[in-house]
Amino acid sequence: MQTIEFAIKMEADGAQYYREQAKAFADHPIARAFEMLAETEIKHQRLLERYQQRQSVDQMQDLSKENNVFSQLTAFKNDIASIPRQLDVYRKALELEKQSIQLYTSLLDVTSDQSGQKMIRYLIDEEKKHYSLFDELVTLVQRPEEWVEDAEFGQREDY
Repeated sequence: MQTIEFAIKMEADGAQYYREQAKAFADHPIARAFEMLAETEIKHQRLLERYQQRQSVDQMQDLSKENNVFSQLTAFKNDIASIPRQLDVYRKALELEKQSIQLYTSLLDVTSDQSGQKMIRYLIDEEKKHYSLFDELVTLVQRPEEWVEDAEFGQREDY
């Protein structure tokens, strides 16, 4: 499997994984978070497909034996609750984004053509934006659980 084909498959697998999770938690507000993640993965997949149509794939790395971030995932579950907390979903998404960044970074090292490297750098930047977004969401959702003392006392960081 070529580098871009591998990335397309990973994005498609991610979209499918998140859609399945949205369906599994359809009666819970957390489903919307999974739907948003699926939509993002679909956008990346389409971008890569458009890029692939304009490029020669013979210069790209064969990755047929590689596993992508989403290929081995099972359904999202929380050991304590049957419905995951919003914070748990954001933390899981944060970890998946981190793995995607690492995987795309490793692909960058084995892609020799300039246009392929440019596309992978773009995906790395996008995944970093998603990572930052989920990192911020984790912080915002986590704060009420951590800050239980009276706001009048103690030092607080500005936000």
